[in-house]
Amino acid sequence: MRLSISALMIFLFAFCPLVDGQEKVASQDPFQHPFTNPVDNPELPRVLLIGDSISIGYTPRVRRLLDGKANVHRPNTNCRWSAFGNEKIEEWVGPTKWDVIHFNFGLWDWYGWSQEVKATPQSYANNLDSIVRKLKKSNAKLIFGMTTPPCIGSERNAKIVVSEDRAKQFNDAARAVMKSHGVPINNLYAVIGESREKYQRGENDVHYNEAGRDLLAARVAQTVDEVLPNKGAQPEALNGPSSIPNALILGDSISIAYTPFVVKKLKGQVNVSRPKANCGDTNRYLKSLPNWLGDNKWDVIHFNVGLHDLCYRHPDSKVQGNRDKKNGTIAVPLAEYETNLEQIVETLKATGAQLVWASTTMVPDGEAGRIVGDDVKYNAVARKIMKKHGVQINDLHALSATFPSSLFRKPGDVHFQPGGSEKLADQVVVALQGVLKNAESK
Repeated sequence: MRLSISALMIFLFAFCPLVDGQEKVASQDPFQHPFTNPVDNPELPRVLLIGDSISIGYTPRVRRLLDGKANVHRPNTNCRWSAFGNEKIEEWVGPTKWDVIHFNFGLWDWYGWSQEVKATPQSYANNLDSIVRKLKKSNAKLIFGMTTPPCIGSERNAKIVVSEDRAKQFNDAARAVMKSHGVPINNLYAVIGESREKYQRGENDVHYNEAGRDLLAARVAQTVDEVLPNKGAQPEALNGPSSIPNALILGDSISIAYTPFVVKKLKGQVNVSRPKANCGDTNRYLKSLPNWLGDNKWDVIHFNVGLHDLCYRHPDSKVQGNRDKKNGTIAVPLAEYETNLEQIVETLKATGAQLVWASTTMVPDGEAGRIVGDDVKYNAVARKIMKKHGVQINDLHALSATFPSSLFRKPGDVHFQPGGSEKLADQVVVALQGVLKNAESK
């Protein structure tokens, strides 16, 4: 017996810290814990999910499905019923920029949980109308998630049965509000449809089992993915006078950071625009280039693509963007990059614009998903293509290689501090002015 007790004590002391550690890791994992919002990847759009416990259940799954495409956040609370949401919505949205907000209220209104004054379809509609008006101030793309079905029997807390007719009255009220504001509806009620017995936890429970959560998450992720700004984003509107040249800048987050400096430095000389998107790798270019070019006539196009192509990613990596140069797979191999870039240049030449290629900026030591030296290899291929087509090269790689560590955002990061981005912008400005001057003299 003593031996058994001793063995048990050893087991408890050895195993319990491990369990505690595992729970701590899980609670910090945005793919496991709904309230652990991820650290934003600045290259990706930002999505906010607002809703009750149904949305709490599918949030981590949506994060995983949109990983590498969007930063998915939610308020650190159950958003409850519509009157409560109307009071808190501006606090949940906060001062930061959101690209997409997917929101829902309804189940609490149907069942009357924790409400002194029970909701009616009309009060629900009034609250939703106010919520939408407040959300529209964010300038985000809005999507209303239609409330999922009530449970079949008497709900375990409210002790009432919500009929499908009552649910329809509330959903119809929501549909009318969204129609009046032009807000699209993600019909999660129809996703579950007649399969409540299959997906809900029980006849007295409105919540969903693992298969149900997966089903709802897949629908939410798909609906959000379809409106993410990287999907066919048009170039920003040209607001300058028509008498000056139009310049389009295409590129990833490096160009996103230096474009505002270019706009400021060329104000009154050149109308500078770029798509409201991270242009990503060459495969994304080939799919999206017609939309990025839009209907404007461009006098000059300054473009770059490469950092995303040479990045290694692995779905299980917890590093931003799933970067993992040890276990991951390269996004676009060098031979495919060459083929893609050739097609991109041919498409850009067809616009009649003067072209400037920006070499890909350097990959620093310690970058999680990129191998030092691959930037040189990809730039060599790009240089060969540009020489073939007579495209001017703006050597931002050589410039970035001269930067001290203080101009990089942090060790091992391909991004730059504002001072570094401005130095890149200065060279972009010179390149644009030079090619436009040469065009005038011909």
